[in-house]
Amino acid sequence: MGYVIRIFNYEFEVKELFLLFFSFFLMENIFSWLVLPNSVIILLYEKIMSLLIYALLLVSFHKLRKSEQIYLGVISFFVVRLVFESLLDYGTIFQQLTLYTILFPAIFIVFVRALCRSYDLDILEFLAKFYLAVYVIFMIIYGRGFSFSLNSVEMDDYGPFSGDSRIIHARSIFMMILPLLWFLNKYLKERATSALLWFLFCVIVIVIHQHRSVWASSLFSLGIYFFIVVRNRIISLSKTLKIFFSAALAILLLAFVISQLFPDMLTFFGERFSEILDPTREDGTGKFRADQRRVYFPMVLERPFFGWTFEGFEMKNPLVDWWPEKTGQHFHEGFMEMLFYHGFLGLILKYFYLLYLGFKAFFRNLDEKSGILIAFTLAGLIFSFSYVLPLIFWGVVGICLYYLERTELSLQTKNAQNIQINITPKPDQKTIELINHN
Repeated sequence: MGYVIRIFNYEFEVKELFLLFFSFFLMENIFSWLVLPNSVIILLYEKIMSLLIYALLLVSFHKLRKSEQIYLGVISFFVVRLVFESLLDYGTIFQQLTLYTILFPAIFIVFVRALCRSYDLDILEFLAKFYLAVYVIFMIIYGRGFSFSLNSVEMDDYGPFSGDSRIIHARSIFMMILPLLWFLNKYLKERATSALLWFLFCVIVIVIHQHRSVWASSLFSLGIYFFIVVRNRIISLSKTLKIFFSAALAILLLAFVISQLFPDMLTFFGERFSEILDPTREDGTGKFRADQRRVYFPMVLERPFFGWTFEGFEMKNPLVDWWPEKTGQHFHEGFMEMLFYHGFLGLILKYFYLLYLGFKAFFRNLDEKSGILIAFTLAGLIFSFSYVLPLIFWGVVGICLYYLERTELSLQTKNAQNIQINITPKPDQKTIELINHN
């Protein structure tokens, strides 16, 4: 056995930690910024790593599961098609590598799932604590200008920053839903006060950063979580109803206290929340996303199967003129990005496993870890209406698929043991008398 490193009460072998650090954790924007605060280098690193990961999967293709081989084969068809298109139309092997990185999350799912299987990793709790630690460290270093004012901040390199006084971009705050669900589940199962405090800390973080896309995603994931744990009898329905009743009372009490101490704050947050229900209003930031859908969706229908691919980078932006030419259309919405560049087939390919997990959410015999991960990953469907999902999110999708594998394998083993017990022949009376005589 190699050297072991202990972090957050989790023991990693050096090789495991090395692989996870360079191929997974550095894909988190605020963590990679702490390691190397330069977005040009970080983006270059992600592109190089994406090519290495794809090459590694192709080399170890025979070790993958049949379903993963089929999925990777379909992705490879898309990649080969793009290579031929680039050679024929532009005379280069790949005219815009960004077009590959848009598709890479589908490859990343397979890689992380296979990596977890190879080392039998059980890192959900570690991930929850990792996000808490990274958030706290990041805010200590860069959070001095935080305020509720939403004032714009001019920066030379925006990196993982939001560009205003919220400091951190929505794509990183979205990932805080994972520790939110973990510590909620831990408190409900163990009644540990520390778990409740960390859960409330996650709630405060999500609320004060004011990313409405994260608010909506959090509520959706909590709803999915309670649906799964009640359906699988992890938590009883009566206990769930008590939780909702207690939460409602706590929220009403908190609202009363805030209204007395800070009367304008409730109005402020109420107005911020109201845009979730009316995303296309003229004075809201959701208006730009609505404009993108209105302009680009008719173009999607012109090339519905494989999208505009490289031509999408060549054409002039029909909405704004502040981005450099031939840098793409800079979509805010994950769904529209895939539809425009890779068509409906590309959209189905990239979001296939999220649809599969949505299907699995209705299954019974899910354990609590799988339930937490399914609830988190399905929140990505909501978040994709506002932003392009971060790369590390798709890695967590791979982790979720791996946990489902573990659950299914455990059930198969248990059923096999039960069958073996049931088919064991019962000794007849003569055999029993002979045994007693001896």
